[in-house]
Amino acid sequence: MNNKIVKTISSVILLSLLSTTANSKALRSPVQTGDEIIIAKGDIPTPIKYQSIISHYMSYVIAQLDLMIQQLDILQRAINQQQLMDAQIAYISAHQYYETIRPIIMLFGNTDRVMNSTADYYLQREQDYRFIGFHRVEYFLFDQKNLTLASPSTEELLTKAKDLRKRMATESIEIPKLVQASADFMEMILETKLAGKEQLYSQSDITDIAANIAGSEKIIGLITPFINKDTLTSLTRNYAAINRILDNYRLTNNTYQLYSKLSQHDKMDLFSLISQQAERLAELRAQMDVDVYYKY
Repeated sequence: MNNKIVKTISSVILLSLLSTTANSKALRSPVQTGDEIIIAKGDIPTPIKYQSIISHYMSYVIAQLDLMIQQLDILQRAINQQQLMDAQIAYISAHQYYETIRPIIMLFGNTDRVMNSTADYYLQREQDYRFIGFHRVEYFLFDQKNLTLASPSTEELLTKAKDLRKRMATESIEIPKLVQASADFMEMILETKLAGKEQLYSQSDITDIAANIAGSEKIIGLITPFINKDTLTSLTRNYAAINRILDNYRLTNNTYQLYSKLSQHDKMDLFSLISQQAERLAELRAQMDVDVYYKY
């Protein structure tokens, strides 16, 4: 093959590589200011009419993280003072605050897997070195009842919680993700908590279910002006029906009875109501004309 042909082939390959590199860069489309659908690659910025909602919600996320960290501090002090019951109460409360915003946390890398993975994620379960976070602390507090072993795991969790808080203070989300999160809360309940598979050692799943419902309601409360009247009435009625069942198990303002106390009848009613709510909430993005927002 002569040198001229070799040079030509090399040039074609180089141009192809440069083109691929250029096309791989992240794209961001113009702000949507009207009601017409925009088809575009990249993240479509949140329209101005939703921006105050996003700002308000991110402030709520920070507030919930602050409350979670406060409870983890109380948990650490209780461990240092060898107060098992106080430590157990603080754990349940800290995890409850986490659950009020969990779908948002899940948007950011593997944060939820690091902070909230359960033992059944791993072949060696509780003995696996990767089993860390909330449920490792839960295991030591409720199953092993060993404060000495719980201490380093709590310190590690507290450090990660503070790091998460710092990150969230500089982050934002887009309106489709916020709307979708309202439905994601319902899916979380149906996938694990309603079967008692989240809090395996503390049996505080009902408390977490209530936190998920509250988190979903918070989002709907913020986007209420953009939901049609009939849909909003249906959603509100369903939330009320769910909360009436949960109230039968309430111990204090923020805590509930053990999962084992949940009757089969109430479990089936909750399954039906939450399934219906999940379907209705999943339709909101299309109803609000934000269903065209995608990440590429």
